[in-house]
This record gives sequence, structure tokens and C-alpha cells, in this order.
Amino acid sequence: QEIAITVSAFAATRHATQTSKLIFTKISDAITANASVLQDWNDMSLVAISYAFMKARHEGNELIELIGNEVLCRKDELSLGARELANLAAAFSYYHMIPCSKDVLELTYEKFQPQ
Repeated sequence: QEIAITVSAFAATRHATQTSKLIFTKISDAITANASVLQDWNDMSLVAISYAFMKARHEGNELIELIGNEVLCRKDELSLGARELANLAAAFSYYHMIPCSKDVLELTYEKFQPQ
């Protein structure tokens, strides 16, 4: 989860230098190389990473696809507030070309509905 905080903080600076692009690429590569670690992350960390990549305008499509699929696996027990759902929707709207985006967006819509 520390990496989620680091990536979010780094994305907040919104620097588009070669170094920042390289850092996001290395982070994406490290996580996708060990994708099973996403199962251990809490819901908020999954949202934070996808939202940070969107804010940085980084094309970490494979990572975002993995995060989207993990979110969908947790759909029944997903525990996110309105802000986190909005951030998740924003990220997957940005990454609309990813196959699971439509399903993640539908899930966020369902979670916004009153029970």
C-alpha cells in the first residue's frame, strides 16, 4: 500500500518529464510482473493507483486492466465511499479502451445507487 501513496503523491506534482514517465513505467512493470500482489491490496489502494496513473496521464494499460479485473472480482464486497467510486469511475473513463473499463464503470454506477 505504500506504493499507492508514493504514486499518488508523485502524480499530484503532475510533472511530465522523462524521469517521471520512467518511474511510472517501472512501477507498472514491477506490479504487473507480480500481479498476484493486487489480491492483497485493499480497495482504496487499487483506486489510488489507477487514479494516480490517470492523473499522470500514463499509459499503464496492462496494470489498469489488472486492477480493473481485481475490482470486478471483489464487486460484491467492494467497500468504497462516494469519492473513491468517483475516482475509480474517472480513471476507467480515461482508460476507456481497456476491455474491462465498461464493466468497472457499470459497477461504479451500481454502487452509487441507493440500496
